[in-house]
Amino acid sequence: MTQHGKERTSGLRLKIFSLCLIILCLTHLFGLQLHRRIIQSRIVKQEQIEEGWKMARLEIAHHTIRQKENFWRVAKEHHVDIDTIVGANPGLEKLSAARGQTIRVPNQKGVIHQIGEREILSEISLLYNVPASSISTINNLQPKHILTPGLQLFVPGAKPVKLTEGMAAHYCLRNIFGSPLPGRITSGMGPRIHPIGGFRGKHTGVDLAAKEGTWISAAAAGRVIETGEGEYIGKFVIISHPDSYTTLYGHCSQILTEEGKTVKKGQLIAKSGHTGRTTGPHLHFEIRKSGITQDPLHYLW
Repeated sequence: MTQHGKERTSGLRLKIFSLCLIILCLTHLFGLQLHRRIIQSRIVKQEQIEEGWKMARLEIAHHTIRQKENFWRVAKEHHVDIDTIVGANPGLEKLSAARGQTIRVPNQKGVIHQIGEREILSEISLLYNVPASSISTINNLQPKHILTPGLQLFVPGAKPVKLTEGMAAHYCLRNIFGSPLPGRITSGMGPRIHPIGGFRGKHTGVDLAAKEGTWISAAAAGRVIETGEGEYIGKFVIISHPDSYTTLYGHCSQILTEEGKTVKKGQLIAKSGHTGRTTGPHLHFEIRKSGITQDPLHYLW
């Protein structure tokens, strides 16, 4: 082959190599753009999540606290529990509501969770002990969806986990006692004028409205140390619990246990009534530690 022919062959090879290089670069760029588009299509937006809420008939209302209103009353009005109120408002520091305060109230029990950095669905599922499939369904999520920081998901049936320091202090007391009956709180602990006696004093527990004959259960396991009847408290039961706690159940219509008996948490011990001095049937419930009255609202949710 002549020198000229060699030069032509070399030039052709160079052109082919350059063309291949260009094709490779274009293919790579196209692949990157396609990958980017796929990634962007998988990134979830809050609007998509809330579409899932609508399909699941989940509504989140904004409720402004009225005078003499508390979180328990708001929860009952919306057919949820206090856990849901706390879980939907992660910035809460305490359980005492303030007039004019606005809170979020879902119409289903659960928690509103804000996505953190690099957080994935399986981690959220483990955190709340709720199946990932349940979280996906109500939030309109698909397996390949990508969650970004700041998104808010609803975790159905979950209990609050991410709490402020102040709320965590309250929450650690929650497992000690259970509610003795599912009544509405009509009077909290603190100073008041007695509705019958007319004297000013300290209300040493909470009053729970209940129809006469409603079952009253032991708030925790323990031993019945006293039963009886007093002028103001009516028929009552006192139970001793571990860690120097005692609970008192007053205004009962009927006592269904006796001194010295060991009872389990949730066991029937009496029925509600209006013995003693009352304006109507209800349960007066007290918690004491080493003889000192404790606010039951710090223990009961």
